[in-house]
Amino acid sequence: MIKGTCWVADDYVMAYDIIIQEYWTSPIDPVENSKWVMAGVKDEFNKENGFKDGGYTFIVAAHNFAGGGKSIEHVITGLIGAGIKAVFAISFARLQYRNAINYGLPFVTCDDISKGCDTGDELEYDPENGMIKNLTKGTSFQSIPAAPFVAEVGEAGGLMNYVREKIAKGEPIE
Repeated sequence: MIKGTCWVADDYVMAYDIIIQEYWTSPIDPVENSKWVMAGVKDEFNKENGFKDGGYTFIVAAHNFAGGGKSIEHVITGLIGAGIKAVFAISFARLQYRNAINYGLPFVTCDDISKGCDTGDELEYDPENGMIKNLTKGTSFQSIPAAPFVAEVGEAGGLMNYVREKIAKGEPIE
């Protein structure tokens, strides 16, 4: 169970706005990448640690979250470094969805969630059954639980950790 505060994004938040290109200078490092998360999305976040200092645990979005056509891993590591434990949206950009799996960050598809949350609402997410509860409003949303492989990668803390664990145990990587 994951519990925390949400930030609600507008429709079509592009990867290039989540971390604007001028801040792609660092290696793929969650701490460094988190400093400029959402800098191109809202003016209030266009300062060092602007989004991170909000203390959000979840992002709630609508369509095509993190779109833009490139596989920019800085976006996912930045979100993780900013304290995001899951992103809920109606749909995601395919490339960033896969990057999220690789890094163990749940990108959770949920049809009506963007209409049922406001920034600052307290949410509770159960990754095992896909239930998302808005504790502030007393409402619930059913998402599709992660596929077993995706859940295993998430529990391991990302694809590289998953592979390392399998190798250490002498298990086949499926």
